[in-house]
Amino acid sequence: MSFRLLLIEDSPTQLLTIAKTLQAEGYTVIEARNGAEGLARAYHEAPDLIISDVVMTGINGYQLCRLVKNDPDLASIPVILLTKLDGSVDRFWGYQSGAERYIPKEPGFRSLIKSIQEILEDPATKPRLRLLNEPSRPLSSEDINNRLNQLLERLLFEATIAEEVRKIAEDVLDLETVSKRLFELLSSILDYQAVGLVVNQGKHSSLKTDAAEGVDEEALTAYIARLSAQLGLPPLSRSHDDQQSKHAHHVPDNAMCQTIDIKGFRLGILVVIPPVSQILKAGDQKVVRLIGEQLSPVLRMLDLVVGKSQKS
Repeated sequence: MSFRLLLIEDSPTQLLTIAKTLQAEGYTVIEARNGAEGLARAYHEAPDLIISDVVMTGINGYQLCRLVKNDPDLASIPVILLTKLDGSVDRFWGYQSGAERYIPKEPGFRSLIKSIQEILEDPATKPRLRLLNEPSRPLSSEDINNRLNQLLERLLFEATIAEEVRKIAEDVLDLETVSKRLFELLSSILDYQAVGLVVNQGKHSSLKTDAAEGVDEEALTAYIARLSAQLGLPPLSRSHDDQQSKHAHHVPDNAMCQTIDIKGFRLGILVVIPPVSQILKAGDQKVVRLIGEQLSPVLRMLDLVVGKSQKS
């Protein structure tokens, strides 16, 4: 079977040279002359691997790679960025965009050929080859532009959330303030009947909640306490002991729990319970996961501040 490689290069001379080199190695080469055309060919052709120049007019290689890696229909396709840029910042940005390899252009392209072989022979790569479904109909330019706009909007939304979570603790690092600002942020994005933040503080865990009127807070606390224990956190502080023993069988059937970890250490959990008879949609679940991920450094800093104050 001849592997199908999508080559995206805006220089006609380079495109021809690289394509001939790859064809001589037995690969089938699909050509695209810019980033937009490359994305269209990726959707239509489902290639086994994408090779893209970095410096291109319109969508550059970094942007193309990030778009590919954030589209569920394309994300499993390995990407090699091929470029004349070889500074440390360029390599860093290349890998941050999600590329499997970042390779300087060189005569003969031996490093490129070696990297292609390594990627296509990797057991983690082989299962995905040819598994992408062909579109039920060819995607039009409008379809592709809509997808790109949706991806760009989603990436901007996620970057905005990450920045808002970072701001939670930019001037004050105490649990009361952090949890209050967190709940304000969550309530501006999601509809929920209750939310709980459990923070590991060593010998015990602290719980902060935000619940709508009418929610049984004792039952909520008991439920989160059991969930917290199941996920390996220390028991809640004594102020919650009495509440934990009551309402022992209250289990919301629509709750979402996101663990907050850093380097294998469990810093806490975030529990979100949507309104009765509702479930969090896929997009809302992703927001909760994203916020949980971004809370890791915030809670780590909070832990360091608490530990330092206890020592002093």
